[in-house]
Amino acid sequence: MNALRTASHAFIRHGSLRVEASLNRDFELAKKYLDADSVERGLFERLEDSRTRTFTMRTEHRNNDRFDPNDDTIWWDPTSALRTTSGGAQSPALGLGHEVDHAVERPSRETQLSSRRVARYDTAEEERVIRGSETHAARTLGEAVRYDHDGRCFRVASPTAR
Repeated sequence: MNALRTASHAFIRHGSLRVEASLNRDFELAKKYLDADSVERGLFERLEDSRTRTFTMRTEHRNNDRFDPNDDTIWWDPTSALRTTSGGAQSPALGLGHEVDHAVERPSRETQLSSRRVARYDTAEEERVIRGSETHAARTLGEAVRYDHDGRCFRVASPTAR
């Protein structure tokens, strides 16, 4: 891990991932928490060990976690948890894991699945992530499982709270 300064923002490198310095502590807390799940651990290894892409993680403050495939940027709000439509809750860390799965998918497949509409999940790509890695991690970590792409965001004190 080393520091890198770009366009007045400092970044900390984690292999092929550059994390905004102000976000690094929360990133490390979330990653440590998600490491308890074998699938999430594998996704983070792929993110940090990419030989063909460089990813960037930036802070998001408006409950709008997302992955931008145009510039390989993950936008993450470390204090935005999710109340599922079934009444359970998911931590911001699980939201990060969700976005990491989008990021490490082959770009051509992510684009193809994102263009296919699917009821309850909006797109086939959201269904793939929610029913796959997110559900696996939620069960491992004792968090709520989602059965759609909906929910309501709420504020928490740390990335692992819910």
